[in-house]
Formats: sequence, structure tokens, C-alpha cells
Amino acid sequence: MRIERHRVDEARVVEAGEDFVNRIGRQVHSYSRAGLMTTTEWQLIADSFLDYLGALSTTRPDLDSAEAKAVLKDAAEAAAGAVSFAAYHPVDSFHVFLDYPNFGMSYDPEYGEDRDPRHRVTAREWLDAFCLAIVADRVSPHGEAFCWARQLMPDEPVTPALELVDGFSAHFFEEGDFPTPAEPQPGLRALRALTDGDREAFDAALLALLQDGPHGTGPASLLPLVPIALAARAYRTHGWTPAVDTDYLPHALVTGFETPGPRVHGLGRDPRPDAVARLAAGPVDVDRPSPARPLAPDSEARFERRTAEAVTPKEGEPLDAWELTAALRYQTYLLAARASQSADATDAQLANLQLGSRLGAAVFRAALAEPGTEAEVTIDGRRLRLAARRDRDFGPVFWETALSYALITGSPEDLDPLVLAGPTIAAEDRTPFAPYRTALHDHLRGADPLPATERALKELERTRDQGFLPPPVVLFSQLVRGDETSFNLALLDALEAHRDHHSVADRATDFGAALSLDVLALACHARRSRGWAVHVRSPYLPPRLLAAAGAGAV
Repeated sequence: MRIERHRVDEARVVEAGEDFVNRIGRQVHSYSRAGLMTTTEWQLIADSFLDYLGALSTTRPDLDSAEAKAVLKDAAEAAAGAVSFAAYHPVDSFHVFLDYPNFGMSYDPEYGEDRDPRHRVTAREWLDAFCLAIVADRVSPHGEAFCWARQLMPDEPVTPALELVDGFSAHFFEEGDFPTPAEPQPGLRALRALTDGDREAFDAALLALLQDGPHGTGPASLLPLVPIALAARAYRTHGWTPAVDTDYLPHALVTGFETPGPRVHGLGRDPRPDAVARLAAGPVDVDRPSPARPLAPDSEARFERRTAEAVTPKEGEPLDAWELTAALRYQTYLLAARASQSADATDAQLANLQLGSRLGAAVFRAALAEPGTEAEVTIDGRRLRLAARRDRDFGPVFWETALSYALITGSPEDLDPLVLAGPTIAAEDRTPFAPYRTALHDHLRGADPLPATERALKELERTRDQGFLPPPVVLFSQLVRGDETSFNLALLDALEAHRDHHSVADRATDFGAALSLDVLALACHARRSRGWAVHVRSPYLPPRLLAAAGAGAV
């Protein structure tokens, strides 16, 4: 059966989608400057995200895009932020973070203060937030807040919304008894059918919910949260696809943005059979939608000049290793800008890579030198001296960047000091990336990398939850396990993840959008150290660099 969506105000659709990146940023920062952000502000932010998501669905009803996924996540986080404020403030601490505008707020207990009844959530607000949490798969991290907020909810007459609140609480948390009114509403019937595993009853209840008719003139009304959440729960727990054909139930929201492929019951869809066939048939193309980001001529000249100054010693004095860290950043800016304009590596990019590799190695030769001594390095064919120095700027992040350069160029001379130094020679690594860097170091120094690799794999979700693009841990794990086919599958995934991350909001303008140094470094390392073929073709993997790695060239 087909159910068409209702018509909404076209002007409001245009308004919701127009310049959303900047508008949502202004909105959240305006609220943060105006004082304490309460349930009201977080709900208004969630409403803005929902309106934008509804506007996106008018041109792509399935909502299967990286942009929609990021918007949904922040809509759920903002709505959960309202619930958390009602549940915890001012008696406990909590934190709300939105990836899309890169904005967060932490709340500390205010001892002696009582909860303000004006900041409780209503049944309708709780229900909308919980449905968003179901669809965005965020029930687990926010479950306690929802339970507390329900207990603190003001006494209200029994309404359909309140019945559903208690129904969801019973279904997910076993909180209280399942409501049993004389004439249960379709939402309750659907929840009961889910609990009992009765698909026929569920399909009938979901159809009744949709036939009752979502309504409204705003774009958010195109996404009825209760039916979507119920359909998502049914699909993800029982594998039930909606029996009704309608754009009110966007495929991506129901399936959790599953990739195509045969379904493995209880585990979602397994993309491997399809991807293996694609890779076996020939190179798989991964496009790079990021726009060209050339540097202004004066900026390009300034970066080149400052690099030259950093590697030119004053008469009778050694170079300063700290200045070389800045020079490597300049080369990275130049490399990224030039990579964005070309699908293959140019001579200028090769020069950036080779100089960057030398700069990174030089910094760690200085870090390894005994205090009070000097290290000798060769840069641009010149033998130079560096004073021994260790600085926090030589820490794990810089080590990883320097290592990527060395693995791309394949220079043993540049790789040696990085392996000897390790990622924490100058500073401790307390980030979620630490196990990945340890695994890289273990692999390159000949130690067993698998224990650190397993820890890095466990950190992946934590990294995603904090809004970062995770390191290519899965790709690395296939490299160290010696599985060429799985390496290519993971390479495809890693490049698509990089592309999708930089297609959200205004991230396409990030200087790192055109190239993932980490992924490129592992691809070159696999070619050079194992002789593996790369079956992914992409501007993210300049063919000239892969060919050089395959030939063992620097």
C-alpha cells in the first residue's frame, strides 16, 4: 500500500535549508552567550535540525546521505540535551556536544540548588526526544537521563503521548508496567506487537498510525517521529521491513543508514559480498567531491618563504627543531591545496612530500639527541646541524603526521628516527588515537601490533562519538593480519568515510578534505612492504605515488 506525504509550506522548506551551516552555528552560539542553556534552548536547536532534515527529505526522500546522518545525530543529541537538563541540572554533571556546528556545553552541579520545575519536559517532548534517540541509535548513552526525566515529569492527565512514554519505558527499560488501556492507540499496539514478535499486528498498527495522518506546514512534519522510530526498532531487532510504502518512513532512518547488500539477521546488512565482487571485477572508483582549494599566490609564497627560512641556519648557529615543525605544517598546507586541484601527484606535490618527510625526520633526530649535543641531518641536499631538543610540539599528533610522510615517500633514512623515537618521546598521548599510534609503532619496530590494534578497534566508537574522523584502524588491522582482499575492502571503506566526513556542513573547505595522509600512507606502505595491488582508484590515492611505492621508489 502506498501512502503519499502531505504538502508543506514551500517557503518554510527553502528557509530551513538555506545557509543552514552558518545559521545553526549562529543559533547555538547566540544561545550560549545569552546565559544558561536550558531545556528550551536545546529543544529549539533540535527543532532547527529537524526542520533541516525534513527539508533535505523533499529532494532525497530516503535521506541516505552523510549530511542527513550528521543532522539526525545532532537533532537527537540536542533533544537528549533537553532531557538531560531536566533530569540532571543542577544536581549532577553532564555534557552536550553537537558535531555539526562543533559546539558543546558542560554542566556542573550547583550544590544547594533545587531543580527548577519550569525546566521539566512534557510527555510530548520526552517522546520526540526518545524517538530521535531510537532512530539515531543513541538510547544506550542517554537511557539514564530518559528514566530520570520520566520520574520527574509533572503529574499530567493520561494522554496518548504519556501512554506512549510509559510504553517505550516498559519496552526498553522494563520501567513500570506496560499500559493496558481499554482501547489501545496504534502506537501502543505496535509496541506490544514488537515485544511479542507479532509482525502481522505490528504492520496493522503502523499502517493505522500513518493513516491517522502526519500533519503540519513545516518541513519537520514530513518526518513523523513515532512511526519512524517504531519502524526502525522493528527493522533493527526483527529484520521487519515496513509493509507500507511511504516517504514518511525514509529508508536510511529506518535501517540506520545501512549499506546495500544481503541482510544478516540481527547484524544489519553485510556489504562484503557486493564489495568483493566489485573489487574483483576491476578497480572501484571513489570520487572526491571536495572543491579545489588553491591558496592565494601571496599565501603560497609566504609558506614557501617561511619553510626556506626554517631550514636556513643563521651563521654559526644550528637549526631550531621547533621551527621545522612549523615548516612541516606549511608543507602540509601546500600539499593539500595542490592535491585539491589535481587527481594525480604533480612535481610540486612530490617536492612537498619529500621535503616534509625530511623535516619530520629531522625533528625526531633532534629529539633523540643527547641534551647539549647536536644532530646532523640532510635537507635539500645540505648537511645541517640541529640542537638537541624535545618539545610538546613534537608530540603524538606531529609524530603521526611525520610518519605518514615517511611511509608515503618510503625513505628508510626518514623512517628510522621516527621508529626509534616513538609517538610519546616528547609528550604523553591521552587521546582515543593513542592505541592506534602504539599499534603503528609496534608494527614498524617489529613488535606484536595485535594487542594495541585490538585496543584501537575498541576505541573507534568513542572517537566517533566525540565528532572526530576515526583513524584508519580497520585498514591497519587488515594490513598487519596479512589479508590483501580485506585490506582493499577496508581501503574502500576508509576512503568513503573520509569523503563522507568532509561532505557534511562546511567541512569540504577543510584543508585536509582533498587528501587523507593516514590512509594514503597505509596504501603506499602496503604496496611497498607487501607488494599488494590496490584495487581502489581515486584522487585520494594519486596513481603516481602508488606506482612509485610499488616500484620501491622514494
